[in-house]
Amino acid sequence: MTAAVETSEPAGEQLGRFDDLMNESNGAADDDGSSDGDIAFENLPEDSDSEPEMASLGGSGRLATLRSTFLSFANFGRAGGATQLDTMDGNMWAKFCRETGLQNKRSLTPVQVDLIFSKVKDRGERRIDFEDFKDAVAMVAEMRRMSFAELTAIITAKGGPQNSGTMAEYNKFAEPENFTGAYAANLGLGVRMRRHADLDWKLRLTERPKVTPGLRASFAMFNQFGGGAHGAMKMESRGFIKMLRDCKVLNRRFNEAAADIIFTKVKDRGERFIDIHDFALALHFVAEEKGTTYEELVAQICDVEEPSCSGTYGEYNRFYDDKSTFSGQYAAKFGVIKEENHFKGDSHSSWREGVSPPADVPGLKACFNSFCVFGGGEPGAMDNVKFAKLCRDCGLLSRKFTTTDVDMVFVKVKKRTERKIGYKDFRWAVYLIGEETGKGYDAVVEVIVRAGPKSSGTVAEYTRFHDDKESFTGLYAEKFGVVKPTRVRRHWKEGRDPPKPVKGVRATYQAFCFFAGGNGVDMNIKIWAKLVAETGLLGKKFNMTSADIVFAKVAEGRKLLGFKDFLWMLQLASEEKGKSYEELCERVATHAPDAHGTKAVFTRLHDDKDTYTGAYGANLGIAARVREHRSWKEGRTKPRSVDGMEDVYDAFCTVNGGKPGRMDLVEWQKLCEDCGFFEPDKGRHFSPDQADAIFRKVCETQSDTVGYVDFRWLLDLSAEAKGVSYARLCKAVLRSGGPR
Repeated sequence: MTAAVETSEPAGEQLGRFDDLMNESNGAADDDGSSDGDIAFENLPEDSDSEPEMASLGGSGRLATLRSTFLSFANFGRAGGATQLDTMDGNMWAKFCRETGLQNKRSLTPVQVDLIFSKVKDRGERRIDFEDFKDAVAMVAEMRRMSFAELTAIITAKGGPQNSGTMAEYNKFAEPENFTGAYAANLGLGVRMRRHADLDWKLRLTERPKVTPGLRASFAMFNQFGGGAHGAMKMESRGFIKMLRDCKVLNRRFNEAAADIIFTKVKDRGERFIDIHDFALALHFVAEEKGTTYEELVAQICDVEEPSCSGTYGEYNRFYDDKSTFSGQYAAKFGVIKEENHFKGDSHSSWREGVSPPADVPGLKACFNSFCVFGGGEPGAMDNVKFAKLCRDCGLLSRKFTTTDVDMVFVKVKKRTERKIGYKDFRWAVYLIGEETGKGYDAVVEVIVRAGPKSSGTVAEYTRFHDDKESFTGLYAEKFGVVKPTRVRRHWKEGRDPPKPVKGVRATYQAFCFFAGGNGVDMNIKIWAKLVAETGLLGKKFNMTSADIVFAKVAEGRKLLGFKDFLWMLQLASEEKGKSYEELCERVATHAPDAHGTKAVFTRLHDDKDTYTGAYGANLGIAARVREHRSWKEGRTKPRSVDGMEDVYDAFCTVNGGKPGRMDLVEWQKLCEDCGFFEPDKGRHFSPDQADAIFRKVCETQSDTVGYVDFRWLLDLSAEAKGVSYARLCKAVLRSGGPR
C-alpha cells in the first residue's frame, strides 16, 4: 500500500491534481483497448443499481429495525386513520434524540441536534426521509465516538416514542354522569328535566340521626369559639366548615365546596344558621359522601377536645394595653381617673391670679441675659431653645422634670402669639420649675445664679494655612497686615549649559515618538512616562510623580516637546537621581519601546480565515476556494446507505487504534488495498495517488478525517474513477468484511 504523504497544496491545486490523475488513468485505459464499465472483481455478480439489489446488500437487518423506529417517531401524535408519513420534521428529530438518550449536556447538546438536522436535510425542505435520517444517526455516532452498530443497539433498546403529558387531577364535575343540559344531550345521556326543590323533605323523614350528649357538647363548643355572637345552639356555614377541618374530615375528594353544598341543603330556606338536629342530619350526609357510617363520624368529631386557634398573637402596646395612659373619652369609657395637673389649666395669665409675683434676686438677671446673648441673641428676650439650654446647663432636668415639662412651662408663661419671654416671665417660669421639682423658688434661683452657659461645640484642629497668618498671601496678607519679603524668581535654565546629545539617544527618542502612531518628532507626557518606565529610570529617588514634574517644568504649559527639550528632561532626571547625564543617556540609548499589550485568546471564527463567508470571505478570496472545493457535489445524487456498510466502515476506522466514525487517509488507503480497488484488470486503472486525490477532495476544509456520510461519497467517486457502479463497489467492500 502506498504511504500517505502530507501536503500543503491549496484546495484548488489539489482539485486540479485530482482531475489530471483521472484523465491520465482514463487515457491509459483507452490506449490499451480496454472497454469501459467491466472490471473483474472476483466472485462478484454483475452491476445493478436497482432498489431491491441495493436493499439486499449486507443483510444484517439493522436498518429494518431503525426504519421501524424512524416511522414510529415520524407518525407520533397523529390520528389512527390519518395517512402514515415517511418523513420526519425537526421537532420529532429533537424528540427522538431526547428520548433515546442521545442528547446530553456534553457530547450532543440541543444546539448540535438542530445543526445536524439542518445539515442532512435538503435546502429549502423542512423534513427528512429515512436516508437523511440514517446520515443524521451516523453523524451522532461520529460525535459520540461510537460505532454505528453500538448506537443502533442503544436506539433499539430504548423503543419507540414516549407519551409524557401531564395527567389532570380528578374533577367530579368533569365526569359525564354529572353532565346536565346540552352537554348531557351531546353525549346521549338524556336531558333531565328541571324541577322545583322539595322544601318539605325533612318533614317526611321517618327517622332522624340520633344526637348524643358528646355531639351536643362539641356542637356548642365550636359555636362558642371566637366569642359565640350567635349563641351556643346556632352554627353558621363558616363554623361548620371549621369543625370539619379541625376534625380532619375534609380531604381532596370531600372538600369545602362539598361541605358548603350539604350545609345549604339541610338549612331552612332564608336562614343562615342550623340547629343541633340539622347539624346531625348534615353529618349523616357527610358520612354518605365519605363512604363511612354516621356513628364513626360522630366518634371522630367527639374525639376533638377543642377547636384549633391559629390566629396571630398581638405584641404588647403600652398605649393600647395600659389603660392608665388613656385620656379624654377613652379614659371616661374605661373609668380611668387622671390626677389633676396645674399645667393643664389655662396656659396664660389667668393661672397667676391670687399668686404673689416671684421676688427679684441679685445676679438672676445677669445670668438671664448671659443665656439670652449666647450664640448671637439679644439681652432681655429668651426663646424656647435658650430656655431649654438654661435648664440643661444648670442641671434642672430629671426624671420628674423632663424636656417635655420644660416646653410646657415655657408655653404657659409666654404671652399668646409671642415666641420669646422677658425677665418677668422668666421669674414666673423659675417659680413653676420650683413647684414641679419640689425644690422651691429660692433653691432653683440659687442653682441658676451659680451656673452659666456652657459651650460644647467641636474644637477645630490646627491648620497652618488658616491659623498661621504668616502663610497668607495676596489680599489676605494685605487684609491682615502681613508683610511678605519681595522675592525675585529666576528662570531654572539661567546659569545652565544646554545638554549635548549622546550617540544613540536621538534614535531612541524617534523610536518612542513613532510608537503607537506618533509622528517621530513630538513627545507628549504619555510617551515620556513610557520611556522612563521601560528604560529603568524609575527608582526610589525618581518616581513617576517626579517624572511628571520634570515634564511640566520643561514644557511650561506646552503639550508636545522636541528633542532639545527631551535632553533637558534627561538633565533634570539625572540631577534627581544623583547620577551623571552621560550615564543616563547611555542607558536610554540601549533601549527600544516594548509592546506588552494583552494577547487575545484564539477565536476560530475570527482568526481562522477559512471560516469567513459572504463579503469577508470574498475580500480574502476564501469564498471562491470554498465554492470550488464543494462544487463537485452539485448535480449529484447522494449515495444511498447499504445495510452492513457501517460495520465495515467502523472496522477500518479502528484498525490502527483510531476512533469509530472517523477515517483518515491511511485507513482509506488500507480499505482500497484490502478490498481490491488497486488490482489491475480490464477496466480503468485505479492507483493509490487517485485514492489520495479523492480523499482530499471529499475531506472537509481544515480536517484530515471523513465521517460515514462522506465515506459514501468516497465510494461513489471511486466507482466513477474505476468505471463501475456504486452498488458493485459496495459489494466489494461488504465481501471483504473488514481489514485483513
